[in-house]
Amino acid sequence: MTTAGSDRIAERAAWTPLVNWITLGLLGLLAWGVTSETRPGLGGSHLFVLVLLVIATASWLAWIAIRQAGPPMAGLIAIATMAVSGGLLVPYAYLGVVFVAVAALWVAIWWSLQVTLAITAGGMAAMLAAVAATGHSFGMVLGGLAASLAGLVMGLTRKQAVEQVHQAVLVSVEKERADIERSRAELLGERNRLAREIHDVLAHTLAALSVQLEAFDTVVESDPSTSPSIREQLARTRHLVHEGLQEARSAVNALRDTDLPIEDQLARLCAGHRADFSLEGDPRSLPGQVSLSLYRATQEALTNVVKHAPGAPTRVHLRFGPDDVGLRVENGPPRSAPKALAASGGGHGLEGITERLALLGGRLDAGPSGSGWCIDLELPTAR
Repeated sequence: MTTAGSDRIAERAAWTPLVNWITLGLLGLLAWGVTSETRPGLGGSHLFVLVLLVIATASWLAWIAIRQAGPPMAGLIAIATMAVSGGLLVPYAYLGVVFVAVAALWVAIWWSLQVTLAITAGGMAAMLAAVAATGHSFGMVLGGLAASLAGLVMGLTRKQAVEQVHQAVLVSVEKERADIERSRAELLGERNRLAREIHDVLAHTLAALSVQLEAFDTVVESDPSTSPSIREQLARTRHLVHEGLQEARSAVNALRDTDLPIEDQLARLCAGHRADFSLEGDPRSLPGQVSLSLYRATQEALTNVVKHAPGAPTRVHLRFGPDDVGLRVENGPPRSAPKALAASGGGHGLEGITERLALLGGRLDAGPSGSGWCIDLELPTAR
């Protein structure tokens, strides 16, 4: 809903108690006017007027109490009772037409035209019967008819205005929804374009490099004079190219919003770094950006262990919650001194992961844990 629509609803809710108090005040004045005109008593026609006034007033109060959340049929009965009792009251106190007119107004706002005409006709019929029984002038009926029709027209006009506002709000909501869908389609189109570029440029280049390394490996293997260190370096290079190709494919899948089995990816990643992997909760499919963020965070943490705590025992724990997913990577003390690799990189890895998580509504905590280091993160998984 639009902000303006919400403001109108809040304003209406704030005014409702005041309107109720004003209505009660007017009802009190109306009852006082009727009693001043007829002086109800406990005998004869005075008792009849008193009973009618009590019924009409009680029906009005009942309608005020149940119109917002009460049963629709109970509200309709209250309005019908108010119309009939008010019509019967007219020959004794002409202010009774107010009950009939207000009943016509409210029923026109809340119910269909057929029900509105039936309730209004019932009030008019009661008025006509009471005037005929008491021998009063039928000019009184014409005045009551005019008042009832005025209430009916006001109610129908109010109902039409409310329906127009409702339709305007619906149109505004649909327009905003269409704008959101259009923006989403544009975003998906851009992400798909980037995915194609990554696939066509980076992935193809890495694939071609992998093929060249395979060919070079064949040459190296066929030459017995090649030193073991060269063979080892070539194997590492092939492994890095293979990992880069897998990561490029993961990035393409994430950009295309492909759901990834993150638990399998992290288990393979931990196996390559000789880290223990554990799982908590029931695994489920995650949005591509969430899966990629979990993978990048784990990759960054394990890389930092290799740089700054070589040989340290490392544990990776993935937790699936009802509405979120958590990851904890914790390492113990290093088993050897850090080498020159510790100085590599720009030192912005965790900062970049934190920014990535923040865009998805997640958070990351990192700091010392015992004699080692720990990172702990959470991400919401609701789409």
